[in-house]
Amino acid sequence: MAEEERATAVRVQDLPEKWQQLSQRKKIAAIVMAVAIIVTLFFLGQAIARPRMALLFTGLEPVDAGRIAARLQEMNVQYSLDDEGRTILVRQDMVDDVRIQLASDESLNIGGGSGFELFDQTNLGATDFNRRMDYLRALQEELRRTIVRLDEVEQARVHLALPEPSVFIQDSAEPSASIVLALSPVSRLDSERVRGIVHLVAGSVENMRPENVTVIDTTGNILSDQLDNLDPTKQLAEATMAQLDIKRSFEKELERRVQVMLERILGPGQAIAMITADLDFDSHESTVITFDSEGVPRSQTITEEYFEGAGVVPGEAGADSNIPGYPWVGGTGDSTYERYDETTNYEINETTERQIRAPGKLVQLNASVVVNDNGGQLSQAQVRQISEAVEAALGYQVGRGDSISVQGMSFDTSHQEDAMLAMEEAARREMIERYVTIGAIALAAIIIFFVILRAFRAWRERQLEAELAALASAPKIQEEPAEEMEETPQQRLHKRVRDLAEREPESVAHLIRAWLAEE
Repeated sequence: MAEEERATAVRVQDLPEKWQQLSQRKKIAAIVMAVAIIVTLFFLGQAIARPRMALLFTGLEPVDAGRIAARLQEMNVQYSLDDEGRTILVRQDMVDDVRIQLASDESLNIGGGSGFELFDQTNLGATDFNRRMDYLRALQEELRRTIVRLDEVEQARVHLALPEPSVFIQDSAEPSASIVLALSPVSRLDSERVRGIVHLVAGSVENMRPENVTVIDTTGNILSDQLDNLDPTKQLAEATMAQLDIKRSFEKELERRVQVMLERILGPGQAIAMITADLDFDSHESTVITFDSEGVPRSQTITEEYFEGAGVVPGEAGADSNIPGYPWVGGTGDSTYERYDETTNYEINETTERQIRAPGKLVQLNASVVVNDNGGQLSQAQVRQISEAVEAALGYQVGRGDSISVQGMSFDTSHQEDAMLAMEEAARREMIERYVTIGAIALAAIIIFFVILRAFRAWRERQLEAELAALASAPKIQEEPAEEMEETPQQRLHKRVRDLAEREPESVAHLIRAWLAEE
């Protein structure tokens, strides 16, 4: 322990001597480094001692931010502003408590006006005009609160124009709305989101049509102009374009199937297929009711009467046989009476069939296929085989009126040859550029390697020169027993130089030769 303390004391005593041995440049570098370390430690200590701040509110209007800042000062809460006063930060351990207290403070009215809570308290002295205005303000605020829940929207203003109700139809006007959106940075509302906002407002106001809703952003761009489908004429045009897109997609799919089949048979670029499809986009619905010739018995009633004996035979219903005082003239001997009635009710056997045909039915298919005959090498038998293969691939139907034409013609391949030559030339140029780049990189790497090697050798020679110079200026040391002598700095330097000469004899010899040459 004592030896370690003595060694430490010796090293501390050697510091002034070592400082004097440093060059002027090294002294300046050491001072700059010490100052930088002190400044870094100072700012690091301030950062550690500063309380950690967390987000309280963001995207605030200047008026709201001023009210909140004043309330925080009254509460003696430390806060800081950011984002040009639109963001307020407080200590991280107080965020939740402060946010709850501010949200419960109705006097701040954070984020906008009052919604339907305006009607929580009844004002007996309010007029009809006041009630309509309160309803308008509440509806605007409720719509604003709903719109700002979108991720892309930071703030919103909703203006409603509700006309006064009139008993005359010709004097009635349609309501309208205007919406101003403040979007988040680098955010953009797509047409689906804008359509949703338009229909939200139109559905919240009585008798309001979507085309009477205008949506703009804070830069003045009219976002609702993207919604072309609000106009019935534009809706029809959009539906027509959608049908044409479906038709062309169907045709392309059939062309792709035929083209792939022909390329597998004839080779790439040896055939061209064009297909035109006639699709019926009308929706049809029909109901067919069929009645069976034989009915189905539903109920049956049988009445049977029989009489045999003396007396008058009961007569048929009527005044002559049933009114008292008017005896019915008939036989007076033995008589017999019998009657049988059978009634059967039939239900009509009815079959109802409802047929709904979806739009997009294929009405007719026309195809044209041109094959490269390579100067008349394509025979009629091959053309017939290709035609049969195309018919099978497309689902050819004679009853539908389909037509398929297969022709053999000579293709113009001059442009392909020019393209092949251009591609070969481009590939050759690219290969040369790649080789030149690789050679330049390799040459630069070799140059950098030799520069670093030369700098390293020069640095080693300067280090050896400094150590040998220190050894030459050191006084000679008489050898004494190791147990009676302490190792001095000069002895340590002498030992280091000797070890260096043993490790790198060539470098030491080169340095000594350089000294001799100078003398």
